[in-house]
Amino acid sequence: MHAIRITLLIQMIDGRYEKEKLLGQGAFSEVWKVKDTQTGVTLALKIYNPTNGIDEDGNEMLTHEFALMVNANHKNLLRPLFFATWENRPYLILPYCEQGNIGKMVGKMTEDEAWKLLRDCASALNYLHAMNPPILHQDIKPANILLSDTGDYMLTDFGVSTQAKQSLSRVSNQEKELLSAGTISYMAPERFSRNNLPIMANDIYSLGSTAYEMLSGDLPFGNDGGLLQKKGADVPELPGNFSPLLKRTLEKCLEAEPWARPTARHLEEIAEEAVKNPASRNVIPESFNATTPDEVRQSQLDAAQAHQARPTVMGPQVESLIRGTVMGPAAEAPLNGTVMGPASGTNVANRYNSANPYNSANPYQSGNPYTSNSVQPQGSSKKWIWIVLALIAVVGIGAGAYLMLFNSETKEAEVAVAPAEQQKQQEQMEQAEYGLAMALFNNKDSVETALNRMTELANKGNKDALFEVTRTYAFVPLDTESANRKKALGWELDENNCPKSESTKREAIIWLQKAVAEEVPNFHKCQYWLALCYLNGLGTDQEIEKSNSLLIQARSEAIKCNDDETKEKIEKTLHAISEKQSKQ
Repeated sequence: MHAIRITLLIQMIDGRYEKEKLLGQGAFSEVWKVKDTQTGVTLALKIYNPTNGIDEDGNEMLTHEFALMVNANHKNLLRPLFFATWENRPYLILPYCEQGNIGKMVGKMTEDEAWKLLRDCASALNYLHAMNPPILHQDIKPANILLSDTGDYMLTDFGVSTQAKQSLSRVSNQEKELLSAGTISYMAPERFSRNNLPIMANDIYSLGSTAYEMLSGDLPFGNDGGLLQKKGADVPELPGNFSPLLKRTLEKCLEAEPWARPTARHLEEIAEEAVKNPASRNVIPESFNATTPDEVRQSQLDAAQAHQARPTVMGPQVESLIRGTVMGPAAEAPLNGTVMGPASGTNVANRYNSANPYNSANPYQSGNPYTSNSVQPQGSSKKWIWIVLALIAVVGIGAGAYLMLFNSETKEAEVAVAPAEQQKQQEQMEQAEYGLAMALFNNKDSVETALNRMTELANKGNKDALFEVTRTYAFVPLDTESANRKKALGWELDENNCPKSESTKREAIIWLQKAVAEEVPNFHKCQYWLALCYLNGLGTDQEIEKSNSLLIQARSEAIKCNDDETKEKIEKTLHAISEKQSKQ
């Protein structure tokens, strides 16, 4: 569990921006309402890793990604005006929206407003998804949708890739699992899979879930989000007196199959028509019943790959960001309270109207190779007819026998494949459960639930879960995560963050022994922790001997894994034992 971060106490940021109010706080960032002391303008300032700062590699990565964000010119995107780094802390300057995010509208939004929300956000997503490389938001929720002074809905917090978030998480000593309970609530079912490749359809699902919550006051699948769909739950119908089209639109956005959801372009078109012509809300478009073309699926996968491997952005745009200069006319926008110019690049060619690859010439319409001009002797025609009929009969019998054999083999193959498919589905389900449990560990109020879920998975043979259960129980010095979990569970700890309860210590040893025996990932750490548990006991000769043996094995494994940090800890412990024994 993350340690509670102390909010940045310094009143002036970068010698220019005076803090007035904390607007929001995330896993590795804070958003402040600030006053620019040079111009007197009120702005929003988002600062990353305010406590620990960031390393050079992380700063370079964010510089390139923020360059992409600055280039995103659309009226429904709250793009940054300026980027700089202050004392190893990257920060963004953004227009300040007095009305804030739409979280205050949960359960209060009218149908008219819901259609505007869908239209504005789908338009922004259509623009982002069509960029080169495409930008996938991956975290759409009420907190990331702002309401401008002109009544437009604006997406914020876009453009920071998973890799950049992982870099920020690493530097800020956060757990690699970046999910929070609030984010999980809006996540699509495919994001809980082992191969969690980001695709455009993820954003459509999150937008649909957000709109559902705005209208009904509740999330469609509660705090578990798409994980419940992965377990087989159906999409609930939007309650209330809303139009058939709105209910059907949200149902399509929340489809479990990602390729069955509308694209951002399609959703924008539907919502735009519903805003302009309320009568259209009583008609379900035929496109909602059509099968999604294979090229849509492929285009989204291509976009996902491009999103995962964004190219380095070079040129004056990045250079001006690095120098800390304001990006030309964009600087005037916050002064006038306007949005940064008209949307650009929205007329994207329709990629789905490509030629049908199956409309080639029919290979079966060529001339019949068996037709010839030769004439058979008339007297032998009946003979040839009987020969042909006999051949047909033989071929028919052979084909029938082959089909019977083929069907039999196919059924046997299906029986053989079924258990493998079931095993694969079971593994995916367990991985989703593991991801959810890891996210629950991040909230001090849900650590007990997380431990119970991990324990269930560990008892089913999941080695990753077994490691986390072990980490929770074990005597793990200098591990803030382990210590915070124990404190959240209400366990009384000694000065070494080891549970004082003898029963808890015994349970820790049982889990550690099991983890070592089953060779879980990083089991050399479990060997080290188990040795520490023995040493933290009565310190008998037998316990010291077991500890020495475990430590020597753990050191050997740590060397194989190139885990120098654990290796050094092990060697220090061995040295301490040796010194203690020499004094006796």
